[in-house]
Amino acid sequence: MAVDLDTLLAQALRMALPLVLAAVAETVAERGGVVNLGIEGMMIVGAFVAHLVAAGADTSSLFASWAVASACGAALGALLALFTVRLTGDAIVAGTGIHLLSFGATGFWFSRAPRPERVITFLDRPGALSWFPFLATAAIVLAVTCLFRFTRAGLLIRASGEDPVALRAVGGNPGLWRTVALLIAGALSALAGATLTTVLTGEFVEGMSGGRGFLALSLVILGRWSALGASLAALFLGLCFTIEIQISSIVAASRETPLTEALVLLLRSLPYALPVLILGFSSRRLLRAPRALGQ
Repeated sequence: MAVDLDTLLAQALRMALPLVLAAVAETVAERGGVVNLGIEGMMIVGAFVAHLVAAGADTSSLFASWAVASACGAALGALLALFTVRLTGDAIVAGTGIHLLSFGATGFWFSRAPRPERVITFLDRPGALSWFPFLATAAIVLAVTCLFRFTRAGLLIRASGEDPVALRAVGGNPGLWRTVALLIAGALSALAGATLTTVLTGEFVEGMSGGRGFLALSLVILGRWSALGASLAALFLGLCFTIEIQISSIVAASRETPLTEALVLLLRSLPYALPVLILGFSSRRLLRAPRALGQ
């Protein structure tokens, strides 16, 4: 079965879209000194809210769905900041709590509320509008890169993740800038989830984030805590997902046997195992995290 290269690359770009946004979101949080384990929950909330806002409506509702999803994500980021910055709680516990809360709340609402209509996605729209999510994502990556390299706010966020004691000694407020980082990270995490319903599928399914948020944690390390590096790692992983889907469909189309079933399961697990394998064989000198990360 022949595979069109243009189609393969286009599908890889679509698969990478939520991964890029999630990786950039986690990069911002970790450069500020906080590991955001609630990112998967923030994504599912973004997907759910975007679906409610955009279902069965016109083009303007797609942009409104992104705005509302981002606001909900920022609210979850503020909740994480409350527990980790204001109340000095453990970020792992707080992030896990937000993850469970988000999945429980969306699942409860989804199972009891009337099912909304299908979203007419950006890709279903004619002309240049179908390119909007990709151009917006590229602009976000560029904006975050410039934020950390060329702005005072970016420098203060980085300082809060590298040496909050020194930042406080010169009159800075590490808690404030960690909160700012988590607000940005929450908004971008929910935006990553919004792309699942407004770009990729048009429908909401429980658990549809599929571990992408947790993959973003490894993509940040692969990208060496750089928004651009994490984005390139996400694009590579999107290509891996696309190749896995193509090969799995070819194998599944053949005569079904226990061997082919096992092979399909193995292929589906490879994109998740690949970042772990790469990290395992990477030099620890190249993977230096912000010094105050998790402190």
